[in-house]
Amino acid sequence: MATGTGRPWWALPFPSPPPSFTADPPEEFLCPISGSLMADPVVVPPGQTFERACIQACAALAFSPPAVAADLAAPVSSSTPLVLVPNVALRTAILNWCDRLGLPHPAPLSPGTAHDIVRRLMPPQREDQSSKSQRPQVASSVRVRRQSVGFVQEPSPNQRGDALEEEIMAVLGAEGATPAEQASAMASLRQATRKNKEVSRQLCTPRLLAALRPMLLSADAGVQVNAAAAVVNLSLEPENKVRIVRSGAVSPLVDVLRGGHPEARDHAAGAMYSLAVEDENRAAIGVLGAIPPLLELFAGAAGAAGYRARREAGMALYHVSLSVMNRSKIARAPGAVRTLLAAAEARDRSNEADAAALRRLAVMILANLAGCPDGRAALMDCGAVAAVVRLMLNGSAAPGSAEEEYCISTLYGMSRGSMRFRGLARAAGVEAALQPVAEGDGGVGRDMARRTLRAMREEDDDAPVTATGLLGRQWDDGSVVSEGLVSIRRPPHRSNYAGPSGSNTTQF
Repeated sequence: MATGTGRPWWALPFPSPPPSFTADPPEEFLCPISGSLMADPVVVPPGQTFERACIQACAALAFSPPAVAADLAAPVSSSTPLVLVPNVALRTAILNWCDRLGLPHPAPLSPGTAHDIVRRLMPPQREDQSSKSQRPQVASSVRVRRQSVGFVQEPSPNQRGDALEEEIMAVLGAEGATPAEQASAMASLRQATRKNKEVSRQLCTPRLLAALRPMLLSADAGVQVNAAAAVVNLSLEPENKVRIVRSGAVSPLVDVLRGGHPEARDHAAGAMYSLAVEDENRAAIGVLGAIPPLLELFAGAAGAAGYRARREAGMALYHVSLSVMNRSKIARAPGAVRTLLAAAEARDRSNEADAAALRRLAVMILANLAGCPDGRAALMDCGAVAAVVRLMLNGSAAPGSAEEEYCISTLYGMSRGSMRFRGLARAAGVEAALQPVAEGDGGVGRDMARRTLRAMREEDDDAPVTATGLLGRQWDDGSVVSEGLVSIRRPPHRSNYAGPSGSNTTQF
């Protein structure tokens, strides 16, 4: 049967993550001093833009970091005030970027936090003068070295990774480290793992992963958000995926999904998606309780979840549902099937492309659930037969589309060995939906449609099938499944899970 792409049904590629997803802000949106998204950008002579609180802290401490061209070393007086011009255009661009991705708007830094950031950039003797006890200078040497290219030889990735790990561990292991210091350490880790794959692989050590776990549970939003984003970046390297799960990171990620800061929650969903791509991780993710909060996020019930976060949660659920034991967990989760059916039928005229992506994910997961007895029972209990038929008849699953193939496979799964399906199928009008497919030119979809109709009509199902039809594969309950359906359920191996921007969908 045609797929609308010129390729046969069984050659459909595994759906790639949406290219529009990104949580990595453009460089110009970040304050050169704090490295964070600017909430109140201001322009200072000779034309540089900074977060207002950061540049005011520099002036108050009479310190000019390497990133600041203006001379702030002399104390500011009333006769020579520091001129700060709001960068309205940049602030508007930042807010639009956040709205487009469904992210919360950045909050202005408090004066105390800004002073802490600037003090960490000051030489030790200057820091002593600020009456603050000395703390490890988190990644300051790396930051200054990066800003002073030409004066210091750039370290190798191995040297950079070793040095950064020691600096971060010095802060996280220091007694009485402040949230601002922890946030700075996590921001340094996030930046390093975003820009260099080799450093990301080197930093994925048991010691650093163990130190990351409490940072994911921090009550400070800056610490939690940067820690969750760092986990995503670390998880993008294939060899890191199993290490992260074995380190015990899944449980704190589940806690973030349940009640973390909105931006951290979105990163946690992305981390689950990335980790669930690895076969070995799926059972652990299901056992450790990720399914209910992922379902909640996919449904859009977890606060103001945007389409990006819902897609990440949906892709995580799809990969998790590839594990046989997780299909029963999803089917038995309260409200799970109703959530998936609602998403499969949802419409959003203001954003139809994103709504269609969520519909497709929902039907993909439903097709997986139809492959186990618990899933079939839950689907029929919640009216899935009628819902899937509606999708096929109202055009949501267009003829020849991948969505139609997933719908057919869902109906086919529910028909296997179930007398209950027959009455539900007749009442829902399955024949009207499947007959055109069954009379088509051929392919796996046609054979599944024919067998589903035979099951509904209580006809003998021993008729021969074509070479392109059912090839003797077994579902987990012993029923036959087509090669095409197996291709949905088992994505091809990917040596590099990174998308065009270098991650599942992007780096954080």
